Amino acid sequence: MLLASGTAHTMAAQTELKSNDILRQEPNEIAQRAHSAGMQRLDRTNLNILVTAIIGGSEVSMGALAAMTVVGALLKAMPGLDLYAALAVGGLVFPIGFVFVIVGSSELFTENFLIPVVAVYHQDRSPGSLVVLWLLSWVGNMLGCLGVAALLLIPKAIGEPIHVGYDAYTVYKLDLPMTSVFVSAVLAGGVMTTLTWLLIALRDSVARILAIAAAGYVLFAANLSHSIVSAAIMLVGVWSTDHAPLEVAPWLLVATVGNLVGGVGLVTLFRLTQAKQA
Repeated sequence: MLLASGTAHTMAAQTELKSNDILRQEPNEIAQRAHSAGMQRLDRTNLNILVTAIIGGSEVSMGALAAMTVVGALLKAMPGLDLYAALAVGGLVFPIGFVFVIVGSSELFTENFLIPVVAVYHQDRSPGSLVVLWLLSWVGNMLGCLGVAALLLIPKAIGEPIHVGYDAYTVYKLDLPMTSVFVSAVLAGGVMTTLTWLLIALRDSVARILAIAAAGYVLFAANLSHSIVSAAIMLVGVWSTDHAPLEVAPWLLVATVGNLVGGVGLVTLFRLTQAKQA
C-alpha cells in the first residue's frame, strides 16, 4: 500500500513538473490548450471581437509611436543614417505595443492564425466563424490605427522629429515591389504565429514578456511587413510623402494575405502535424 501510494505520488509529481517545464512539454499538449482557447475565441459575439480589435489597433499604434520617436530622433540627429540602423534601435521599444495588446487582453488580426485555426481543424467550429473572426479583427485593428493616426496628424500633436521617422518608414515601404512586400509579410506572419505558440506554452509572466519582446524586436528591426503595425505607421507618414494615400490600401492588402500565408502555412500547419505525430 505504502509503496503503491509512494509510486503514485512520484508519478503525479513528475507529471506536474513536466507540465510546468516548457522544455519538457509535448507539442500535442500545447496544441490541446490552443484547441480549447480557440473554441472560446470563436464563440464571442461579433461586437466583442470588433471592440477588442479596435483597442488592439490603438495599442499597437502606441508601440509604433514609441519606436518612431526613437527612429525619428536618430534620423534627425544623424542625417544620412541608414533607416535600418535606426530601426535596430527603435526595435528595442516597439514591443511596448505588443505588451499592451497581450497583457491587456486586446487583439490583433495576426494573433488569430493559430488558436482559432486549431478549433476549426478539429471540426469543433466552422470555417465561416474563422473567416468572420479574421474579417472583424482586421477591420477593428484598422479602425484603431486610423483613430490614433487622426490624433497624431493634428498639427504639433507630436514633435517634428517623430514625423521624420514616420515619413522615412512609409517611403521605404511604398517603394518596395509587391513581391518583396508579400515575402516580407509571410515572414512577419510566421514570427507572430511562432509567438502565439510560445505564449500558449509559457506559464511564467516574465518568460511571456521576454518572448513578446524577442518577437517584437525581430519583427520591427528586420522591417518585416506586418499589416497592422505597418498600417499604424503608414497611415500617419503617407501624408508627408510624394506617395498618394490610396497607395497604402493595395500595400496593406498584399501584406495581409502574406501574413495569413506565413502564419497558417509556415507555422500552424507544421505545428499541427508535429502535434499529431507526437
